[in-house]
Amino acid sequence: MKDRRRGEDTKERVLEEACKVFAEKGYRDATHAEICRRAGTNVAAINYYFASKESLYRAVFAHLTQKVERLYPLDGGFPVDAPPETRLHAFIHAHLSRMFDPVLLGDLHRIRMAEMFDPTGLLEDLLASQLSHDREIVQKILRALLGPEASQRDVDWCEMSIVAQCFIGAPGPPHKGPRDIFGLHAAEVDRLAGHILKFSLAGVTAIRQKSNDVKKREHNTIGNTQ
Repeated sequence: MKDRRRGEDTKERVLEEACKVFAEKGYRDATHAEICRRAGTNVAAINYYFASKESLYRAVFAHLTQKVERLYPLDGGFPVDAPPETRLHAFIHAHLSRMFDPVLLGDLHRIRMAEMFDPTGLLEDLLASQLSHDREIVQKILRALLGPEASQRDVDWCEMSIVAQCFIGAPGPPHKGPRDIFGLHAAEVDRLAGHILKFSLAGVTAIRQKSNDVKKREHNTIGNTQ
């Protein structure tokens, strides 16, 4: 039992240190030696517990993603029949909370950015699956807010606008990024989430009204030709 527990502890240390090394150095420059040195274990531990560097990299991404989802679930823990305004606020607040987590999202954000600008191809399926999962949450919320007359493009573009506002909080170069320009910090998450919600709901309401007006005109046109 002790050997098993010791093995689990070693595997966990390797995984945690790999998160930091991959985030700092990128996949290609990260080495077995440095990860295992930081974890305080033999260099063979990566192959023993994870089979390969590639598998460890995927495990790191999955580990960080799951940790983020536990701490900041995009659905806020609300059921699907909760008011869509409440669910949208939870979605926005979780997005911003993720952005302003100084440690947890830092590693995940750097790995995602590295994959964007210097892709390894090792995380494509995981990234696609995660994006699909996140989009499904917000698309259901927006469909409820926009109503049945809204087009899929209306839903997509509302999603785009809301998520883009949330990404204003993404980490950037010191003293140069949007955080510094707009004076954003972790203590502002509640107020910023409220602002983005209010701004977004106003836009959604306008688009819903426009969709309804278009549908009425089409209905009246058809009625007049009969």
